[in-house]
Amino acid sequence: MKRTSAQQLLVAIGLLCGMPNWASASETSLSSQVFANFSNLQIDDRQAETEGWQADLKRFYINLDHQWSDKWKLKVTTDVQWQRQQDPTDVWFRHAYVAYQLNEHNEFKLGIAELPWIDYIARRVGYRYIDPSLTPKNKLAGPTDLGVHYGFNNQDVTFAASVITGGGFQKPRVGDQVDIEVTGVWHISNAVDLATGWYEGTRTLDKDEKPKYHAAQRWNLALSYQLKGTRVGIEYAYNDNWTQVSQLEQDASDGWSIWASNRFLPDYSVFARYDLTHPSRRLNPQLKRDYFQVGLDWKATSFLTVALVAKQSHVDSLMIDQEQSEIGIWTMWNF
Repeated sequence: MKRTSAQQLLVAIGLLCGMPNWASASETSLSSQVFANFSNLQIDDRQAETEGWQADLKRFYINLDHQWSDKWKLKVTTDVQWQRQQDPTDVWFRHAYVAYQLNEHNEFKLGIAELPWIDYIARRVGYRYIDPSLTPKNKLAGPTDLGVHYGFNNQDVTFAASVITGGGFQKPRVGDQVDIEVTGVWHISNAVDLATGWYEGTRTLDKDEKPKYHAAQRWNLALSYQLKGTRVGIEYAYNDNWTQVSQLEQDASDGWSIWASNRFLPDYSVFARYDLTHPSRRLNPQLKRDYFQVGLDWKATSFLTVALVAKQSHVDSLMIDQEQSEIGIWTMWNF
C-alpha cells in the first residue's frame, strides 16, 4: 500500500510539474533539515538496550518547493527517523500538497499539509528539534494529514480549518467519513496570542469492518507571549475517546504544557519546559506522566544549531513508578 501511494504521488507530482508555466519564471528549490542528537539515557530500576550514550536521528527531511506563480506552489517533504536500537523508518511524505494563495489573507491547500493547531503552537513554543510540543509528543494529535486546508490571517485574527481523512501522514488512508480540525487565534497585541482549537472525527479507526461507537474529539487552548527573543506560554489539551472510536469503553486524556525561553545574546538562548499529562482519565485515572526539559541553545553557524539539554520524565500509577533521565547534545542542520 505504501509503494502504491508513493507511485501515485510521484505521478501526480509529474503531472503538476508539467502544468503550464503561469509565471514568467517558475522557481524550484531543494533543501533538507536534520534533527540529530547524541545523549545518555538512564531508566531507573530497569535495564534496557536504549540506555547509555547513543545517537538518534530524530528527523531527516528533504523538501521540494516549486512555485509556478505568485499564487500557485507545490511542496513535498519526505520524512525519515532512525531511533536508537531501531531500524530506520519507511520514507513518509510529511507534506505533499498544492497551495493556492487567493490574496494576502486567504490560502488553500490540497493534499498532505500542516494541521492548524500543531503548526501554530510549534512556532510559539520553538525548539522543535529538541522535542515536539505537548499534543504530538503525547500522541494527542498529528502534525499533517491528507485533505483540504484553508487559512486566513490578518493583524488581529488568524483562522484555519482542515477537512481531512484522519489517518495521518504515516499511514495515509481513507475512512468512512471526513474529520474536521479548526483553530482560531486572537492576536491581542503584537506579542500576546490567545488561541483555541477543536478536532472531531473518527481518525479512520472505524475503517473496514470496525464498528463506530464514539467520535474522537480534541479541544485545545493556549495563551502565549513572544517578542524580541522571549517566549512564554501555556497550553492545555483535552481529548475524548481519541483511541476508543471502535471500542465500547470510553476514555479521555488531557495535559498541560508550560514553556519559557530567552535569547540573551544574538546566538545564544536558554529554554525550559514542563508537561503534565493524564493519558487515561477514565480507564486508568491514577496514571500520570510529567516531563521536564532545560537547555542552552547556540546558533553555531547559519546552517547548524547546537543545544546542551537535560530531560527528565516520570510515569506514575498504582502499578508503575518509573523515572527516566537524559542529557546530551541536540543538533539541527539546515542545508
